[in-house]
Amino acid sequence: MNRTKQTFFALFAVLVLGSFLRFFHLTTVPPSLSHDEVAIAYNAYSILKTGKDEYGKPYPLLFRSFDDYKLSGMVYASIPAVALFGKTAMGARFTSAFLGSLTILFVYLLVVELMANNQSRSGYRQIHNPHLYALTSAFFFVISPWHINFSRQLFESNGALFFITLATYLLLKSQKTIYFLMLSSFLFGISVYFYYSVRLVIPFIILAYFLVNKKQLLLNKTIVIISAIIFLISVFPVARLMFSKEGLERVNIVSLVNDPNYYKWKDIFIQRYAKNQNILNKIFFNQKTALVMTAFDNYWKNMSPLHVFSNGTTTYGLQHPFEIPFIFIGILFLVTYPNPFKWVLIAWFAAAFLPGALSTNQPNALRTLLGSPFLSICSGIGAVELFFSVKKSKRFRFGIVPFGLLFIFFFYAFYQSYFIVNPTRNSLAFADGYEQMISYVKSHETQYDRVVISGYYWRPYIFMLYWGDTDSTLFQREGTRSGWGKYVFTGAEWDKNEIFLKDPLYDPKQLMGKASDKTLFILASPEYENNLQRYKLIEKISGRHAPSVFVAVLAT
Repeated sequence: MNRTKQTFFALFAVLVLGSFLRFFHLTTVPPSLSHDEVAIAYNAYSILKTGKDEYGKPYPLLFRSFDDYKLSGMVYASIPAVALFGKTAMGARFTSAFLGSLTILFVYLLVVELMANNQSRSGYRQIHNPHLYALTSAFFFVISPWHINFSRQLFESNGALFFITLATYLLLKSQKTIYFLMLSSFLFGISVYFYYSVRLVIPFIILAYFLVNKKQLLLNKTIVIISAIIFLISVFPVARLMFSKEGLERVNIVSLVNDPNYYKWKDIFIQRYAKNQNILNKIFFNQKTALVMTAFDNYWKNMSPLHVFSNGTTTYGLQHPFEIPFIFIGILFLVTYPNPFKWVLIAWFAAAFLPGALSTNQPNALRTLLGSPFLSICSGIGAVELFFSVKKSKRFRFGIVPFGLLFIFFFYAFYQSYFIVNPTRNSLAFADGYEQMISYVKSHETQYDRVVISGYYWRPYIFMLYWGDTDSTLFQREGTRSGWGKYVFTGAEWDKNEIFLKDPLYDPKQLMGKASDKTLFILASPEYENNLQRYKLIEKISGRHAPSVFVAVLAT
């Protein structure tokens, strides 16, 4: 078998493995759809059926959703899957898993393009087979806990990652065929519709490409200008909305000024300035420098070895611990590698952590997901380099077995963590129990005049829309997040130290209406346990893993 066929079959095997890891038990791991997954999938369904979002707005570019104004890319991309599989877990997650699987292919092609364009310098050896580097990099991306985790849920950032990877591959390819620059520009523009963070990443990728390829670009000014126009036209419809009051809503919520670390640094600087109010302390110890220190602190948190190799996905790292030497070698290789286009990848990786640095709740693997291919690429390059460095050593064969055992151990640890431990341990974080609760309500609602569903955990109305059978046009016409028909929904409760139903607005006596009305209350178990005297227990409702998530009760 010649090398081309070997490469093809190896790539096919890598893609099959990658797809398997992203589709295996997709509907049950994680155990349930989160409220954001449900929101995106339901709006895709609503657009499919009515041409309008849940609020009745025709084909919006920003989806109001929970007043966080989600970008539209993942909603529209999910329409085919929702049309095919309906309002199911597969309908919601198929698109993300599919795009995640495709991203593997373009990671492979990206590395081929990078390694095949080696501009060797005097005294610098030619690299080995570029496809070997690419296959190994793709393999490490296939088994990346970071990418597996977010490919298996309907996350907007995963869609953005696919388009940025594809666009960057075409950007490198334009070095040889300049016309690819136009298609790359268009795809960069499309990525803007998927995730807010790409606004911080794309400029660094484009700037790095311009700096390393300035001579060729200046010789092809017409193509460059056309490409810039294509990018501007593609992003214009959503760009003007992203900087509107609605488009900045989510940014304001997660802004760095809301980070507890910012207040910590600000207090430290205020105290230092109070002790010595000279001009230097006034310059260095103020609110602006507190913001800068917080940003640096958050940036490091996202890059820290503990986060990357230990707990980045809650119960496991973002990358496998056995990759540490490979990543180190891969980074050293790239730093010395004579192809200047390496700086495009390095700029991409460095910029990918800016969304984490400039927002609260850090470290945050989701907001920095755009940087995930780089570490896998470094692992792949480092593994190949190490292999060719030691393969002639007599000790080489003795190292294969320990490494193989180490690989099996850590991958099994990840499998246990992600597919077995995490769904059980963190089931409530994935809204486990909502599908079962909605099913219970639908089978018993005819017995009652009113059904009141608590928002103690998440926003219940969106789960009723997705898992229930409410007509989309009916909700658009009559429904609100507080209810429609016989349904009443309380607002989402985020402070678990407070019991939502203590609010007089949601007092059972007021919600029951007439004395003759029969009202069913669906409460979170903590709400019921703190108000035993007010309710009569009818049924405990468990999730796939979480026991007694909800209770069905009547007011006494």
